[in-house]
Amino acid sequence: MADALRERTAQLLTDYLEYCAREPGSPARTPSTPEAAVLRYLAAQIRQRHQRFLSAYRGYRGNRVELVARLERDLLSNPQTLSWGHVVALLTFAGTLLERPPPGTYLNLTPGQQQELEWETNVGQDCQHLVALLCNRLTGRHRAWLEAHDGWDGFCLFFSPMLPSSWRRLLVQAFLSCFTVMILIYFWRRLSYRSFLLALFWIIHSGGSQLHEANIMKTFKQSYREAHMMTN
Repeated sequence: MADALRERTAQLLTDYLEYCAREPGSPARTPSTPEAAVLRYLAAQIRQRHQRFLSAYRGYRGNRVELVARLERDLLSNPQTLSWGHVVALLTFAGTLLERPPPGTYLNLTPGQQQELEWETNVGQDCQHLVALLCNRLTGRHRAWLEAHDGWDGFCLFFSPMLPSSWRRLLVQAFLSCFTVMILIYFWRRLSYRSFLLALFWIIHSGGSQLHEANIMKTFKQSYREAHMMTN
């Protein structure tokens, strides 16, 4: 028997992530479903408002699938706080990782730039892997939540123009928690232990986190131990 929710979720993810991964300058396909059109609109608003932060993840050279999987676990782990805003923030971030550099970036490659070309060729493959990962997570561990909120019909209704103030408030809250998690991941991967602590101190005391300080420290210590083990 066909799984209507899974099929619709896969179509939405394929539509959006392929839209993000298309060649720069190439025309975008028309959204295939109403929810695809809504997602593109919302993601564009997020990218515009948080351009400075998200630009750090364009051209990401690490494991995109692993990073998105980790963010999904951290961001959507609690069914009581899960919201459409969290889902949109996660999908927007996944799409950002797939965005390609401008045309001409790979002309006259030197031997040291071959890795850049390899990254470019992996975009299409990672796009498929991210569709599979996110579809499995959304229609697996989060299926009950999706069905309780009327699936993608509920998604479109929730973000309809009739309720602009409510979805904007919810998105702001979701983006703060989402970006806090991503900032933590970014620093423990890219910077030194001391730099990470300074960044963590700023996040905690700037009021940008929705988590309690003790929980952040617990997550940080565990993440840093894992990172330390992987690099030794």
